Amino acid sequence: MELTDILKALINGLVYGSVYAIIAQGYYITFITTKTLNFGQGDFVMLGSLIGLSTFITITATGGSVWIAFIASLLLVIVILGICGWGLEQVAIRPLKSWHSIGWILSTVAVSMIVRNVAMLIWGRDVLMAPSPFGRAILDLGIMKIRYHDIFVLVSAVVIMLLLYVFLKKSLFGKALEAVAFNRDAASLMGINPRLMASIAFIIAGILAGVGGVLVGPMVHPGAFIGLFLGLKAFAVAIIGGIENPRGIFIGGLLLGVLENLFTLYSTSMKEAAAFFLILVILAVLPQGLFGKRVKEKF
Repeated sequence: MELTDILKALINGLVYGSVYAIIAQGYYITFITTKTLNFGQGDFVMLGSLIGLSTFITITATGGSVWIAFIASLLLVIVILGICGWGLEQVAIRPLKSWHSIGWILSTVAVSMIVRNVAMLIWGRDVLMAPSPFGRAILDLGIMKIRYHDIFVLVSAVVIMLLLYVFLKKSLFGKALEAVAFNRDAASLMGINPRLMASIAFIIAGILAGVGGVLVGPMVHPGAFIGLFLGLKAFAVAIIGGIENPRGIFIGGLLLGVLENLFTLYSTSMKEAAAFFLILVILAVLPQGLFGKRVKEKF
């Protein structure tokens, strides 16, 4: 094992981890607002990746520049996945949540299966190749080479985190979301509509999934079945970092990404087990996650 291999694993880990963190922020925003999750978040990522790929190929095939194609595909994915997030909340969450049941878990799983089967009907079962707007361009640092797309993904993840923070802390809707998260009844008395905030939360979660799909597309082979492992990795990140702590989720994503890529230096078959190994270790010591709030139980 050489130093170059370790550095490459670290960089790849940070890049993949940042994508996991983006997707996991969708779990955070819906959980603090409604105490529910979209267990089909990974399939929303898959859908965003495939829609983005089809749009990119269509525009470039007609003579459009790669950057126009990339921006157009990103905007289209944002709109479509935002609508999907809203529809999920209206159909799979709200009717069942009002009955104080956990039926919403099965309903979101059902939606994910529907999305997956629709994707198979449209794009088939085979994996596809997603081009990057940077092509195959790399940055040569001497001891190692980094793809420009990887740098772009890492920078984009940081920017998305900052935008999410500004939205929650500075915007009117963001403050309303946090008010509902803090005390739903008190927020209602102040004139905030919790149902509207729930819809906004799922719209944001859908957008985050779609953006994550567009970014991760050139890094993986998009296909109808990539959503399962991406959703599980993002869920693992949310648990590791603390599902109610967005900064913890981001750090948890980077940690998981680095760990699983370091595992590949010893055995590629161990990569997928890394996420769940880390969950078991952390939950055994810190049940609330690395950065979650500790809750004391009284007996």
